[in-house]
Amino acid sequence: MFETFAAAALAALLGRLSTTYRHVVVVFDRLNPFAATKAARLGNGEAFGVQCVAISYDIGSSPPPRSPDVCMSKEFVDFIVQMEQEKQGAPVAGVVMNTCRVLEGEFIDALAAHPQFQGQRLFRVGPLNPLLDADTRTAPGQPRHECLEWLDSQPPASVLYVSFGTTSCLRTEQVVELAAALKGTKQRFMWALRDADRADIFVESRESRHARFLAEFTKETEGVGVVVTGWAPQLEILAQGATAAFMSHCGWNSTIESLSHGKPVLAWLMHSDQPWDSELLCKCLKAGFLVRPWEKHSQVTAKKIRYGNTTKIALGTAPI
Repeated sequence: MFETFAAAALAALLGRLSTTYRHVVVVFDRLNPFAATKAARLGNGEAFGVQCVAISYDIGSSPPPRSPDVCMSKEFVDFIVQMEQEKQGAPVAGVVMNTCRVLEGEFIDALAAHPQFQGQRLFRVGPLNPLLDADTRTAPGQPRHECLEWLDSQPPASVLYVSFGTTSCLRTEQVVELAAALKGTKQRFMWALRDADRADIFVESRESRHARFLAEFTKETEGVGVVVTGWAPQLEILAQGATAAFMSHCGWNSTIESLSHGKPVLAWLMHSDQPWDSELLCKCLKAGFLVRPWEKHSQVTAKKIRYGNTTKIALGTAPI
């Protein structure tokens, strides 16, 4: 139903634009192939698919870049396949990727050489994360977040930043295990703990479901760590000299931001493209370590966090 209305509205908009402008370019997400179909019907239009990262295309490269599709539900995989099939009938001019040759040269070349992309143009436009002020390492024109004041007072390369993005939620038992690990290591940390963004502007902000637990945890880790329950200025945190490493879900934005600021990653992947991103980080670029393999990602315990792969990064000596 949504696709029907969206396709009709887009067709009407493109029709108006095509009579006003000499050339119309549509950049579309691969999950919305109807946009390519509508652009192809214009006499002066063309469409480019947008993709975060080249490694997530399954084109049989060697070594294979993909982890098993168990990171997605069967329904979502079926939806992707359906969308890809619908796109086949529409001519696509090329692909716009939020990446660069330094990070993904091998995979970009594999895409360019594959028959699926013959005759198409591949644009590498990343990284797309905003630039920070060179002197203050904060976003120009934005008020400085209070958590950065705490970071300023910490020794260089001494703080572990923990965040799992805006589209993932940890189960309550996972939060407890992670908290126990952070407390047990007595390691300085900054933890961005919030539930996934529901993308609903009509939902009023609610108290964190972890509020009662956090009250005690904050007292027990006072002076050692900080928990941010609202929005956290991730770019600024990663840019600070006190930040040594990043425990992350390995979403592509987080991946590219950590690489941009030279922070090694402790990968705790959740879903979607994250297993592939962690493969690039940990196996290809050697810039991170898996907290747990994808097959056991939901079985992370405090002991594994404290004494597993995370011990390979010695905070205090991590590259900045």
